[in-house]
This record gives sequence, structure tokens and C-alpha cells, in this order.
Amino acid sequence: MAEKKPVPEGWPFITGDYEVGDPQSCVVISSNGSYFHMEHLKGVAMQGPDKTENIGLEKIMANIISNPNIRFMISAGAEVPGHLSSESLLALHKNGVDPGSKKVIGTRGAIPFIENLPAAAVERFRKQIVEMIDMTGVEDYGQLNAKVKELQGKDPGAYPEDPLIIRIGGAEEVAGAVLAMPLGMPASPAMGIVDRAAQQITYKATLIARDQKLTSGLSRNGLLGLIAGLVSAFIFLLPLILGVI
Repeated sequence: MAEKKPVPEGWPFITGDYEVGDPQSCVVISSNGSYFHMEHLKGVAMQGPDKTENIGLEKIMANIISNPNIRFMISAGAEVPGHLSSESLLALHKNGVDPGSKKVIGTRGAIPFIENLPAAAVERFRKQIVEMIDMTGVEDYGQLNAKVKELQGKDPGAYPEDPLIIRIGGAEEVAGAVLAMPLGMPASPAMGIVDRAAQQITYKATLIARDQKLTSGLSRNGLLGLIAGLVSAFIFLLPLILGVI
């Protein structure tokens, strides 16, 4: 039987749209742009979406390296347009991050910069995950559970080093090595703010266009009304004018 380590109390430490199953499992699933339900997945430590190629990846990596029992990662679900979170995740595990620019090497994602995790944390993630499985686009629970079962049969046991725990706001050490640093704003709230701002801009632009159209229409109608009035007055006064002449 594969050797396991105690899971630190409070795991996972970084919040998000994650669901926890068996914390001692060797498999974690990133659903990227899809949403899975843990009750349909068997033998998974954690599952949840990575909507972005930066903060999204940082959060799930932080949760993985704080649980040494996780040794395999499945990247499944729908790819996120523009962000390409699945492609970025696979590229990060394969190629790493450029030490100068902090850009994930080999991805076409829009802003694939890992700025809130140190290089040591990224390398720990790449070493701890012995195999990254590309199931991008797969949402079928049958296929996912079959792959999880296959990976459980290859479980090499817990990563030999202590949990590497990252806490938001610099909380005190819990277990193993602690990296205290503030993470950026979570992706979901940030995207919500952007969406609301876009809706407000669209609404205001619509009002402006409508007002301009209304103003233009009123001006045009006023001019036509003035001309019609002058013509009517001329026709009405024409007999009088001719009579005087």
C-alpha cells in the first residue's frame, strides 16, 4: 500500500470553487471552464475549476503543494476561451515559468504570468505531480472515474517533503514550510466586477444613442413643422395678397 502523510488541518487553505473528496487520494482534477460535482467522482482528493491562466493556476497549485499525498493531476472540462487555462496548466507543468518575466513557457494564454508564487513553489508543484493527464474537453464522469482508478493503481505514495503551505495575509506557520504572501484578487469576483462594468457601459451607451436619436428626430421634426407652417401661412395669405395687388 502506498505510504500516506497526514493532511494538514484546514486543507485546502486557498479558497475557491473547490470540492474536497478524499484528502489522502493521489489524484486532483482541474475542471477548467466546467463545473463537476464530487458526488459523481470517486477517489479524488479535490476538484474545481481554473478559470484563468494566472490566479486560477496559482490557487490550485498552492492547494496541491500543501498536500503531499497528491501526485497526479487531471486537466479536464471545457477550455476557457482566451485564457486557455488548461493549455497553460499543461505547459506550466511541462516547461515551467520564465524566471525573468514569470510567464508560463509555451502557452498562448492571454496573461499567463505566475506572480504570486515564488519559483520554489512552482518547482515543488512540478516535482510533486509526477504525471499531468490531458483530458481537455472531457466532461464524462465515466471516463474521468476510469482514469482516476487507473492512476490510483500507480500511486507512488506521498511526496517525501513536508507540506508547503501558502496562506493569504501571512498567517502563522501551520505545518512544514510556510510562504506568507498576499495572493491577488480571486478570479471570480474580478470577472464579476468586469462584467458589471461592461453592462453599465453598454446601458449608458444605449441611453446616449437613444437620446441623440431622439434629439436628432425632434430637431428634424421641428424644422419640418416650421417649413410646413410657413407654407400653410403663405397659401392662406395668398388670396389676400393677390386681392391687394
